[in-house]
Amino acid sequence: MIHGVPLRELLPEGSLILDCWEGSEKFRSLVPRWFRDPQAFVEQRNELAGRRYDRVTLRSILEAQNRRFSAAPAAMANIARLSDPRATVVIGGQQAGLFGGPLYTVHKALTVLSLAARLESQLGQPVIPVFWIASEDSDLAEVDRACVLDRDGRLRELRLPGDENAKLPVSQVRLGEGVSALLGDLSAALPESELAQEMLQNLRAAYAPARSYPAAFGAWMASLLSDKGLVLVDPADSGLKRIALPLFEREISEKSPVSRAMMEQTRLLQRAGYPPQIEVRDGMLTLFFQNPAREAIAVREDGFELRASARRFTNGDLTSLLKDSPERFSPNAALRPLFQDSLFPTLAMVLGPSEIAYWAQLPLAYRAVGIPMPVLFPRASLTLIEARHQKLMEKHGLSLKDVLTRREKVLDDIVKREIPPALFEKLADRRSQAVEIWKDLIEQIEGLDPTLRRTAELAAAASRKQFDFIEKKITQAARRKDEVLRGQVERMASALAPRGGLQERTLTALPFLARYGGRVLDQALAAIEPFAPEHRGVVIDA
Repeated sequence: MIHGVPLRELLPEGSLILDCWEGSEKFRSLVPRWFRDPQAFVEQRNELAGRRYDRVTLRSILEAQNRRFSAAPAAMANIARLSDPRATVVIGGQQAGLFGGPLYTVHKALTVLSLAARLESQLGQPVIPVFWIASEDSDLAEVDRACVLDRDGRLRELRLPGDENAKLPVSQVRLGEGVSALLGDLSAALPESELAQEMLQNLRAAYAPARSYPAAFGAWMASLLSDKGLVLVDPADSGLKRIALPLFEREISEKSPVSRAMMEQTRLLQRAGYPPQIEVRDGMLTLFFQNPAREAIAVREDGFELRASARRFTNGDLTSLLKDSPERFSPNAALRPLFQDSLFPTLAMVLGPSEIAYWAQLPLAYRAVGIPMPVLFPRASLTLIEARHQKLMEKHGLSLKDVLTRREKVLDDIVKREIPPALFEKLADRRSQAVEIWKDLIEQIEGLDPTLRRTAELAAAASRKQFDFIEKKITQAARRKDEVLRGQVERMASALAPRGGLQERTLTALPFLARYGGRVLDQALAAIEPFAPEHRGVVIDA
């Protein structure tokens, strides 16, 4: 069973992501192609067809990486298909979150798979699904925790301690022995079942103490989705950076054409009424230097300077260092997409809402360096609904929209339905009568003395508040009367709208995998209709 909630009912009016879905004129003026235009992917395919890519080196690196991740034969076969000069890719990427990160990471990977299959059928040529692991991100606080629902339905956050101030790329951060204890905590929190034990065994194999965050994340994602053909890529590989040397060298020799183009595009974005997602600073390269922490590189009249250490380089010195040791350089958020698309013939880039916003700052940068910009494609947005929560929703006449938009007020809505309707009807009637009485009184009082009008209005407002107060007290009394119902609804809210937001932004896939195994991924994939402008609730088959 699928619940559909139109995105228009969940997204702010005038937001860039809603305009992206609906194809507003101002959004479409900012990007080369709109994903719902029937010709968008044909035009992108044709533009890619005239370009050369180092497919031999790329295939070799991807095969080595995915073997380390213990990828399934379906993923290895897709890597081999990249050798076909007609082959293109659909890519999505995410940070290497602990235990797979929030559910939206899985939803993005499933969207990549779904869209790649759709486009391969439509275009009649190989379209490979690729997932880019953001292994060079240095914000440890964004990857070192995972949220699960425990066996009692309560939200629990698991966190792996580490030095958040080190600013090391997560590719250089080992999990350490603490991950074993954390896996023990996870095991105690999840339901006891054969499926849960199988999942934990695979998770322990992936999240070994000696591994880095990206290595563990890649092994885990491969165990979940490589049998569906998903290809994983870790961009920290020096071989991939060697392929992209012409892009990086140009960034140095021309003192950041990417930054200049992005600043111009950002002005266009702001004129269209959209706030920029990322700040682009003049006088800075879009490359970091790693030694081992990342350092920003400032442009000087006679060369370059590392911001943290004040170390100086001439143009020639920095270029030579880049050629000799490309692994010591990493692209920042502005250059990372261009790095990716200098490696892959990319038809579409699957993105979350905030990513769509920052990619809208990039079209002129793509044009400046001569790389075709992929079609920006919003990822599917899903809520996984267990049968027990579906039954509760049906029993009390709730829709998924009710749960997602009313959130903590859902319990009040249900409780009110449990109270005799006549009581609230009588309250509403008396409230209306009081409003009319006060309206007449205010007019008479003003006629007597205009200075008393404000006092009378305050008295009228206080009267209305008394009705609100007694209605609230009645609702609270009903809540206390049925603690079982309260517990059921609170557990449902924690599962479907944890912390008052979308499930996919907080929970990991772990509780669902522990209860239902891999079939929950199959059901989520089958529920995705990539071009449908709606949030979908997937009722999991028991």
